[in-house]
Amino acid sequence: MGTIYLMVPKVRHGGYIPFFVTERKRSEAALVQVVQEAFVQGVSTRKMEKLAKSLGIESLSCSQVSEMTKGLNEQVKAFRSRSLSQSSYPIL
Repeated sequence: MGTIYLMVPKVRHGGYIPFFVTERKRSEAALVQVVQEAFVQGVSTRKMEKLAKSLGIESLSCSQVSEMTKGLNEQVKAFRSRSLSQSSYPIL
């Protein structure tokens, strides 16, 4: 979750994304999902630091946790303000 500077070759058609960038994106997305799930379950920030250390991440600050969970507030707001005027719901 930092800055990486790369020398990217120019190609004639399409784009170029190195394999290690896509691998990093997947592992970063998995980390964000773990932190978000822990946040939803009510895990404190200190315990999230311990969780990150057990996953091999040296440090995870409070600001990083809040940045990762920022999207959850928008999802909850959208869920709470959704329209309930539809006549049928498959599961309710």
